[in-house]
Amino acid sequence: MASWNIADSAERIVYRVAGLPVAVRAALAAREAGVTDALRSAIAERYWHPEGLADWLELVLGVAISPIGLFLASAFYISRNGRLINQRFGKSIPQQFVEQMKLYFSCGVLPPWYYIFSLHDEGAKRAGTFIQRFETKRCLFPMLKPKKGTPLNDKKRFAAYCAERQIRCVETLLALEGDRPDCGLPEYDLFVKPSSGRGGRGAERWDLVGPARFASASGERLGAEKLLDRLVERSRRHHLIVQPRLRPHEQLLEITAGALPTMRVLTCLNENREPEVVTAMLRTSFGRNITVDNLHAGGIGALIDLETGTLSKSSNLGSDAALGWISVHPDTGARIEGREVPCWERVKADAVAAHRHFLDRVVIGWDIAVVEDGPIFIEGNGNPDLDILQRFMRTGLRDHRFGKLLDHHIQDRPRAAVPTAFDRHVEPRQS
Repeated sequence: MASWNIADSAERIVYRVAGLPVAVRAALAAREAGVTDALRSAIAERYWHPEGLADWLELVLGVAISPIGLFLASAFYISRNGRLINQRFGKSIPQQFVEQMKLYFSCGVLPPWYYIFSLHDEGAKRAGTFIQRFETKRCLFPMLKPKKGTPLNDKKRFAAYCAERQIRCVETLLALEGDRPDCGLPEYDLFVKPSSGRGGRGAERWDLVGPARFASASGERLGAEKLLDRLVERSRRHHLIVQPRLRPHEQLLEITAGALPTMRVLTCLNENREPEVVTAMLRTSFGRNITVDNLHAGGIGALIDLETGTLSKSSNLGSDAALGWISVHPDTGARIEGREVPCWERVKADAVAAHRHFLDRVVIGWDIAVVEDGPIFIEGNGNPDLDILQRFMRTGLRDHRFGKLLDHHIQDRPRAAVPTAFDRHVEPRQS
């Protein structure tokens, strides 16, 4: 548990580094001319008012390490990607470094996101259209959701909640929380994952290869009893759920290395608090990754056209530029670009219908698979990662319908009666 807390704190410190120039600029703008950008105003408000000792320590450390951290990160990512970008786009390594520094001080873009959002191409013009992780993860999304609400971040509770409301969701066969269950493992192909994990970390695939005998993705073979013993022991550190391993719709089989392809469908409440689908993308696996499709675990993705359900060109997350942009699957050669997602209209309708059961959340990122008999929900994310969507966009979500809705809800949220330090000259907005 301690290592997880350290990793989580380190991530928040990175967000502090990224948010520093944005928070400074927003605070100065508020003092001089009044706040006109609701999103940036909210970010500055949150940035300069830490909650608790840990928040203060992360702020101080983030500010202190910003200069050296920025330089080291730039050096690392240029060493990984600089030559490739120079070869493909004619952008020299010194130019890439200078652009990264400019984009950091103007928009809070850290070196990995220079490559993730392809900002070596017209970055000065495009960078401001992207919503950064430090804006959503530590500020905007927490502002828009209650402290306690529907169970989007607990996979076990999510499945039960969906079952009660007849939302088609992948079944939980076993929930392992340190104690051995009364029953044994079911004789299915199995998918095992942490109850509160993210990014595909900790997921395992165990295929049934004989009576009460399973094989892992790496080829290890265990009897059902030994496998259950191992999973129970592991669940004493992190609770696990065991689900049936689903097989994709036949139209998606040829664009995966073996993992189930899933869609990330982003829904947002509109001005009338009715959910609508605002953007979506499909993820799939390639190479040795036959367990999960997550981009953070090495998968590839493509944007889905909301009207037609067709896929864009594909790529990985982009912090490693080696793969680049592709139109066909790297392993199978099957075409990705232009392929239509099966049951697309039903996927959109199901996402909107499901969000109506989670109206305490303004934004939800749904993970949905399409199997032979139609769409099925894998999970819902109340703090969804926008990088995996914006990676495939020329213009980011700030200049998108989603950005307008986010701005609307931030302005419409209840406000504290006491004005914050950076806007005391402005009357607090009445809700």
